[in-house]
Amino acid sequence: MLKRKIKFSVSIINRLTLLVFFLASIALVALLLSSRFANDTKGSAYMINQLGLLRMKSYQLLSMIPFKQQEYHQLNLFHHFPTSQEYVDILDRYQLTEEFDQLKNDWFTHILPKLKQAKEIEPIRKDIELYVNQIDLVVSKLNNKTEKQLSYITQLQMLFIVIILIVLISQIYYLRRYLLAPWNKLMIMADAISRHDFSQRFKIRHKTNEFDLLGLALNNMSEQIESQYALLEEKVTEKTAELQQKNRVVFFQYQAIKHLHTSSPLCERFLIILHDLEKLVPLHQFQIRFYESDDPDHYQQIKPDNRQKLPNCQDPQCSACLMPSKSNESKGIQRYWYLQDSQQKYGMIFAMQPANVSLTEEQEQLISGLMEQMTMAIMLDRQIEQQKHYLLMKERTAMARELHDSIAQSLSCIKIHLSCLQMQSDLTSSESINLLNTMRKEINMTYSQLRELITSFQLRLNQTGFYANLTELVDEFNKKLQINIAFNYQLPLNVINSKYAINLLQIIREALNNIYKHAKASYVSLDVNLMHDQIIRITIHDNGIGLPSTINQDNHYGLIIMKDRVDLLNGNFKIDSKPNKGTTILITFKITNPIPIKTIEVP
Repeated sequence: MLKRKIKFSVSIINRLTLLVFFLASIALVALLLSSRFANDTKGSAYMINQLGLLRMKSYQLLSMIPFKQQEYHQLNLFHHFPTSQEYVDILDRYQLTEEFDQLKNDWFTHILPKLKQAKEIEPIRKDIELYVNQIDLVVSKLNNKTEKQLSYITQLQMLFIVIILIVLISQIYYLRRYLLAPWNKLMIMADAISRHDFSQRFKIRHKTNEFDLLGLALNNMSEQIESQYALLEEKVTEKTAELQQKNRVVFFQYQAIKHLHTSSPLCERFLIILHDLEKLVPLHQFQIRFYESDDPDHYQQIKPDNRQKLPNCQDPQCSACLMPSKSNESKGIQRYWYLQDSQQKYGMIFAMQPANVSLTEEQEQLISGLMEQMTMAIMLDRQIEQQKHYLLMKERTAMARELHDSIAQSLSCIKIHLSCLQMQSDLTSSESINLLNTMRKEINMTYSQLRELITSFQLRLNQTGFYANLTELVDEFNKKLQINIAFNYQLPLNVINSKYAINLLQIIREALNNIYKHAKASYVSLDVNLMHDQIIRITIHDNGIGLPSTINQDNHYGLIIMKDRVDLLNGNFKIDSKPNKGTTILITFKITNPIPIKTIEVP
């Protein structure tokens, strides 16, 4: 199709350019005539503001009396006053240079020394007020000069306003005749097109201009828009329906994630989600099969029944299994999806799909993603359950350690004494009586240890921190050993957190308890030091009988428990002992907290 190039003989742009140029010329003349007055007025207004700041700063400095030597730099009242040539020329034109220099001189020669020496406000208040009056006099002179300049500008503006009004009236007449009339016609056509009325046409004049070209273009567009509009409306409807469907899918995924991560039973969470899924995909009659072991024949079947709840329901308030499924009388095929990961199969999801309907790729991806989320929910539930079992076993192990460290050793001692007592032929002998007395004391001690153990199971760190708790432990064994433990603590404040503190206190308690029961020591020392690279070293030493050379540390449960506690700290545990030469226990581990500067030193 050949395109015909249309030319115009009268240009609206050129006419508007001439009109604007003429109006701009008048305005430019007015600006040139008033620029000098305007600049002087602007400069004088700025100078008035600056003088007002001098007055305000004078009163501010008066309220700050007395001044310290380090505050003398604030007394320079003219530090931020403009000193450019522009403002110097303004003072010259207004014949105020002498007054301003006098202000500046009075400040530095009279006011400033008095401010530095003043101890109270009242002695210098009158000087400040006189100085402010001088500033007000200069401001008054500036105001008078400014008012005269404004009067000149006002008269000049009135003259040019009259000229501009005359020009504007002429231009308005021209614009209404040659611009507004064709513009209104074009707007009528545009409004008609917006109302799906394509019957309007623009009349082309003999003198063709830009409006005529635009009108011709609109005439051509009106003939084509009607057919294109119907096609576009159809596409918009399709896209809207598609976006609405995607929004429903996104909202479903959001709600599904919320349901999956609640504390409700799995069957309740899954059934609610699958019921909502029926509204988005052509599937119905969902069923859930949970595997409780690796045996595929051993599973739990969850099949919704509209008549009664499942017999093994864990939540009496739940009614998920009573929700009616989407009805579909036509025959279909059964679909299924596995709930599994790379390590284990957790279950399956079954559903019926109509035989004459197939799922789209987006629907298949939605179901696959939902199955992954369900698998993750089952896996997380099982991991939480395993964690609970692990914590329970860990607590029981800790209880076993505490029982061994206290009651088990005492009972073992009583058992040995009973065996010795059974070997005595005469229970009334002095040796038998001594054994009975020893056993009575051991039983009393065991009872006391049992009470201590009950207390230790409820162990809570003192609010003052690890150092305070360790000091209490040392004081306790000072009384038991009847000697003063040489206690040296060289750690920063609060460097041992509660997780480390509980294990360290139990390790030190076990070591001191072994010294109390077995070492027969006359000297015991406890050193807690900070080494290089944030390594903490704990040394427990005694001069007792030491460990027998025949003892097997791997079978000594007290030492094993101490090693286990050190392992929890990711540390090292070492014992150095020789018969009749004492025992040294060395524990080292690395802290994770940053080291503060201040430390506690215990003499």
